[in-house]
Amino acid sequence: MPGKRNQSTKPEGAQQRSTRGANVAKAGAGALILGLLTWLTGGFTRENGIEWLKSIAVALGIALVFRWSLTEPFKIPSESMVPTLKVGDRIFVNKFVYGLRFPFMNRRIWHNDGPQRWDIVVFKSVEDHPEHKTLVKRVVGLPGERIHIANGKVHVNGEALELPDGMPRIEYTTSGRYGVATDDRFAVVPEGCYLLLGDNSARSRDGRTWGWMPNEHIVGRVSCIGWPISRWRDFTGFSDTWWWRTLVLVLGVLLFVRLFLGRSWRVPEAGVSDSLAKGDHVYVNRWCFGVPIPFTRSRFYRGRGARRGELVAYYAPDESESAGQVFVGRVAGLPEEHVQFKSDRLCINGAPVAEPASLAGRTFSEANPGGPYARSKGKRHSQVPGGHYFILSDSPEHGEDSRTLGWIPHRDLIGVVSAVWWPPRRWRRLRP
Repeated sequence: MPGKRNQSTKPEGAQQRSTRGANVAKAGAGALILGLLTWLTGGFTRENGIEWLKSIAVALGIALVFRWSLTEPFKIPSESMVPTLKVGDRIFVNKFVYGLRFPFMNRRIWHNDGPQRWDIVVFKSVEDHPEHKTLVKRVVGLPGERIHIANGKVHVNGEALELPDGMPRIEYTTSGRYGVATDDRFAVVPEGCYLLLGDNSARSRDGRTWGWMPNEHIVGRVSCIGWPISRWRDFTGFSDTWWWRTLVLVLGVLLFVRLFLGRSWRVPEAGVSDSLAKGDHVYVNRWCFGVPIPFTRSRFYRGRGARRGELVAYYAPDESESAGQVFVGRVAGLPEEHVQFKSDRLCINGAPVAEPASLAGRTFSEANPGGPYARSKGKRHSQVPGGHYFILSDSPEHGEDSRTLGWIPHRDLIGVVSAVWWPPRRWRRLRP
């Protein structure tokens, strides 16, 4: 039947509600199993596991609420809305536009403006045992109107409708009774109901066959074709508004900044830096060390080197136990320099650090986290290799840094922590 008579839609990866529920359950079970495996093999603590599960639960909750109340993707499997919608098109449906519905029920919590003529809508079938429960058609007849299809046109209250610009030139056929027969039962649309027809009239099983569609069964209005990109189309005029274009521009700029210029990082705990508090959101300037290749640690080109005293965000080296974690610290030793602690002071090439003040005034006692780096006289643990740095924590209470992690390669530098941007009361620039 799909592809010939029934026009139906189904959510991505599922056609029926039970299938969607099963997929969500499978995804949740998969995430749980993956988390447990990571915990067992990756050194997760109990607290890490709890936070990880909380994050998954919150993300799933937000996604489900968003999908229930605002918008949902559907896939077109048949030809009854051709040429407007083709087989395989992915559409997005605005579920809020006609009023919020109760989950899993053909009933609204409250009503917004009703559907308008020529709206393309997704709805739940009124038939008792339909092959497809979720369908898509176009609104043609409104409540209280007398509908009659004749000579390829839809007549409303005796007047032939003219198709609006942008619609295909449809020759409506007279299969079925509703909107075709002249009896009031089949011709007058009841209050709170609509006549829905397919654009591919000759190959669409629609309201002419199963009758009037109650408002409560209408899920929402099709807003656009989202995929494939070559068939992108906005059915609402939404993308022509100035504020939508402004929003897209702002989001595009933010995405460009995030991918190539900088990123935000939330300070996870107190003691990361004397100048940062837990919960601070800082801006990390990535551009200074070279334009990054998105989603990798590589760069299109190598930028300048790090400078002594700069507060930088960096990844722990791959060979360390903390590989992949993000740390913040101050650059203390540069490539080829000899670093060593003498009398609790940091010395570079045998002399105590004189500047910047953030390093010159620091003392490093044995109470600080130990490790061979900068404490052993051997060249392996005292001379910074080329292209690497010696980075120290900016706080005595938080000491996991190059003393235990080792030398930090340039490729593992994320960027310079240049400012606190959130919360607003703590906004300020950070200097060496």
